Amino acid sequence: MRAHAKIETLKTDGVVHIKGLLNEEWLAYLRESTEWQIRNPHIWASPGVASKIYDYIQRSIWTTNEAFSNFLYFSPLSTALAKLGETGEIRLSTDLLMVNPNNGFKWHQDNQNGPVLFDDALRWWVTMDDTPLDYGAPVYLKGSHKNKSVKGDAVFVQLEDGDLKDYPEQLAFPVQAGDLLVWNARSIHKIDGPKSKDWGANKRRVLGGTAVVQGATYRGEGRALFSDMSTHSLQDGDKLEGPQWPRLYPSAVSSEYEARKRGECSRTMEGFMRMSGNMLASVGEMGSWLKVYNKPNKDGAKEDIGVADKANAPSPSAKEAAKEKGLVKQ
Repeated sequence: MRAHAKIETLKTDGVVHIKGLLNEEWLAYLRESTEWQIRNPHIWASPGVASKIYDYIQRSIWTTNEAFSNFLYFSPLSTALAKLGETGEIRLSTDLLMVNPNNGFKWHQDNQNGPVLFDDALRWWVTMDDTPLDYGAPVYLKGSHKNKSVKGDAVFVQLEDGDLKDYPEQLAFPVQAGDLLVWNARSIHKIDGPKSKDWGANKRRVLGGTAVVQGATYRGEGRALFSDMSTHSLQDGDKLEGPQWPRLYPSAVSSEYEARKRGECSRTMEGFMRMSGNMLASVGEMGSWLKVYNKPNKDGAKEDIGVADKANAPSPSAKEAAKEKGLVKQ
């Protein structure tokens, strides 16, 4: 499928599958980084791991593990997102490392996308493993991003409610290692985990998140956002920029890159208190979010976007050269 066709697919279907975004070297790099993180769990991962919803889950991992920030800066991901979003700039709103969703997820709309509007967001998902034959494939309601009935603060949805029944076609994507999924943040989707609630010898290691297009503004006041827990002075309507939301495309900003190395993008007590103070205002949103999880029952082509030059794409061994070429002095 040509680049233009993929852009149109994203617009009409609300989701597009990019096969083989990552070459073998990038894939090995991401797997190795993930396995190291699992062996050395961060304190931020504790609630998700304790819940057994995932074997491992950590948000904002780019702020605590340089391997993931290097992937975001230097892999083909940001170029693919910029082409699909038809934008001259890509910034990161949030990221999330997810390993083995044991319970799966019911039909839902993403809304922990960071302090951004739906129209400014591009949801993305890079997988490190092949999808098992009988479960684990993400499923989307084709065209459901055009629905008029799902409220902006909703997460869990019922397909018989509102106008969702007008979108009966389901698109399943049995993604393979190195593939990329990109979808509209309003697209309704689900994933079914193994019936045993245990992935066993299989693995589902995914790095996902939300990118924002050029011109996006901050929209985080009054919302409890797990990805907006750093210290900053932005208010609703301000341009979304700064080291907490780093520019990935067309190049990195050197001051933002260095700020992350100094630890200035991480969660702070000020950010935690701001998020906690917004919990009451977001009680409906948080309640809907909790319903997403599938609880256990009683029984226990050459012009591919971002891949056109993938043979020459910067790989982990080329990081230093990429830094010299990619960072913009500010």
